[in-house]
Amino acid sequence: MIWLFLLVGAALVVTVGFVAVGSAVGRLERSASPAVFEVDDAVDWVAERLPEEAATVLRRDEVVEVVGWWLEFVADAGLSTEHGQELGEEALRPTDGDTVADLDAAVDHVVARSLDRPEPLDEVAVVVVLDLLVTYLGEVGVIGGRAGERE
Repeated sequence: MIWLFLLVGAALVVTVGFVAVGSAVGRLERSASPAVFEVDDAVDWVAERLPEEAATVLRRDEVVEVVGWWLEFVADAGLSTEHGQELGEEALRPTDGDTVADLDAAVDHVVARSLDRPEPLDEVAVVVVLDLLVTYLGEVGVIGGRAGERE
């Protein structure tokens, strides 16, 4: 008789465990996965894919500067958060005043900054870096459509 109680108890514990794990997995499937932007990873990715013409006129530290100017524009537009700050689901919900950055304005800002240097950078090379950066950001899920639209 005691074996019957142990068997029923074990089955009950396993069933409760499966239900708890299943509900947690279901809840996590519906939440947005975080996208993390690492500057070093982005610079490495962009530098590896630079066409030869742009790679000959830009050093790696200049690519880092261009990425920094991009991030500066994004921060001024109100689209970034401080390191380690969690957005959570509330920040990802649509509102009436969604913030969207104008890509042309970002390119203008970065090119203007590149020309303000003591040794101006090649404008075409800067635009190539920005194009690759936008491609990288889209691939890692940092920019693009609303969360949940990507499959």
